[in-house]
Amino acid sequence: MKLELAQVRYEASFKKLSCTLITPKWRALLLDYGNYISTKQKELLKNVNSNIETTSLPALQRSPSSIVLNTPVAGRDGEIRKIVGSLSRDYESSRTTNFHSVGIVGMPGVGKTTVAAHVFIADAMEQFYPKVWVSVSHNFNLERVTRAICRKVTSQPCDQNDFSEVQDDLNRAIAGKRFLIVLDDVWSTCDYESWTTMQSHFRVGAPGSKILVTTREEKVAKLIGATEVYNLKVLSGEECLNVFMQHINNHRPPNFDAVFAKKIVEKCNGLPLAAKTLGGILRCEEVDRWNEVLDDKLWSISNNESNILPVLKLSYHYLPSTLKRCFAYCSIFPNNYEFGKTQLILLWMAEGILQQPEGNNQMEDIGGNYFEELLSRSLFQKLSKSNSLYVMHDLVGDLARWASGDTYFRLEDKVDGKCSPKTRHSSYISGKFDGVTKFEKAFSEAKSLRTFLPLSISHGHENYLTCKVTFEKLPKLECLRVLSLNGYQISLLPESIGHLKHLRYLDLSHTLITSLPESTTTLYNLQTLILENCSQLKALPAKLKNLAKLRHLNNSCVPSLERMPPQLSQLTNYQTLSNFVVGKGNVSRVGEIGPLSLRWTLCLKRLENVTNVEDATSTTSALFRD
Repeated sequence: MKLELAQVRYEASFKKLSCTLITPKWRALLLDYGNYISTKQKELLKNVNSNIETTSLPALQRSPSSIVLNTPVAGRDGEIRKIVGSLSRDYESSRTTNFHSVGIVGMPGVGKTTVAAHVFIADAMEQFYPKVWVSVSHNFNLERVTRAICRKVTSQPCDQNDFSEVQDDLNRAIAGKRFLIVLDDVWSTCDYESWTTMQSHFRVGAPGSKILVTTREEKVAKLIGATEVYNLKVLSGEECLNVFMQHINNHRPPNFDAVFAKKIVEKCNGLPLAAKTLGGILRCEEVDRWNEVLDDKLWSISNNESNILPVLKLSYHYLPSTLKRCFAYCSIFPNNYEFGKTQLILLWMAEGILQQPEGNNQMEDIGGNYFEELLSRSLFQKLSKSNSLYVMHDLVGDLARWASGDTYFRLEDKVDGKCSPKTRHSSYISGKFDGVTKFEKAFSEAKSLRTFLPLSISHGHENYLTCKVTFEKLPKLECLRVLSLNGYQISLLPESIGHLKHLRYLDLSHTLITSLPESTTTLYNLQTLILENCSQLKALPAKLKNLAKLRHLNNSCVPSLERMPPQLSQLTNYQTLSNFVVGKGNVSRVGEIGPLSLRWTLCLKRLENVTNVEDATSTTSALFRD
């Protein structure tokens, strides 16, 4: 097992290792591990440890903080200073409220979120505590937004069934505190009654508290009673050129012509998102491609039908065909959904939309290259330097949905709640109680569905799914490649899950299962099995070795797991094994991990059960061989 990307931890204290099951020779061997690792290897382990990324699906509102702010904001310094000044200013408090609201208004793609993000991290904003950022988006839902604010303020799940309890928790958390709450991308679906109910919680804060709202519509700013409203205008030609140049960076063609660049940037109509995306298209391209983009007919096609910016359509048009499929797949994510790189790559793998690797490359390498290419083209945005999550701009999400057509289906996007026979991939926001009626109409005609993907909107993992779905509906979807039941409080899976012969990705994280059906060992195409935080899971199927194509087993935070199945060393495609739990006797020997070629994390547990020194010796040399 090469160390290059592996994190190896030994979760057994030396106090425990003094038990009679461990020989002195084995104890000494363990003590030598630390001396064996070179300085370079220690540094590598530290870096890997700080960048570990979970493969299970994150929550919709996990951490909507800010996009990466590693480049200057062209043409917006003045607005940022003024808004910071407005938020820092002390207004005279009225009898009914201790807070004031400030609005940022502008058309899509003009940079409202970016400006708000720079304001949010300004030094002057440290006067506020708590300081909270919540992405709202198109469908304003009072309960969802209130819970999101409460989660950020209290650092608790805030998933009580009784919404009034959440409201009480929020009141207690901000009472007497000078807070700043940013509500990003509020639409006119926020009505007066909803806003009045929400702002009633803010009245308990200390004088000088502030609400900052970004919106496309000035009437929203009026609705919230904004003390000051800042209308963001489009950038000047020079400012837009600066944005474009930031994103082509050092990747200009040899015979670069600044005048020609200005002609291209004129097509952006002053929108920084358009300039950024256009820079992503043309970076590393020759001048001939620049000419081709400038003369493309897509610039002149009417935009009334889809409301997609021409520059965004161009960015999709000039994607290689392999990237087009990967990008269209992202349409299953709602606006503001924060996704991990590994998570998305594993989904792409499962759907079979990655090219087959050549030479020593792995599928994960191909997926990583695709992801970085979409990121370089500004179709993905990294949330922050310290965060391993990414997001798509709302307009880019609209582009993905335009590109995907009827093949992809989000339950919340359909007025009739029904997908077509063409649908292959589906997602939905999981509810507190999901009954069979939610799915009967939606999937009645989806006979060839490949993706069943619930997405959580909170940190809480206490949603409930009727057994009629798991025992009756899902086993009939025999074309499924991706199945997630993440966060549902289910304790049993049917044996009929073994009928899903095409399944490649199975996520059972945060469920209450105690074991997996033996039929799961007949899922011969399974590549990814995620069991993260399955707190009740005691055992894995004895014949797990049959899953010859299994590449990723995430069994992290599974405290009840007693041992690993035997003969895991036969699974030669393993890339990730989060935990190896050593069993008693010869059932799950530590020597099983020696032949594996893991690239990511490994944690060894229950080392006190190791009695075979030969196993220990071979494992040690395997862990740290060059």
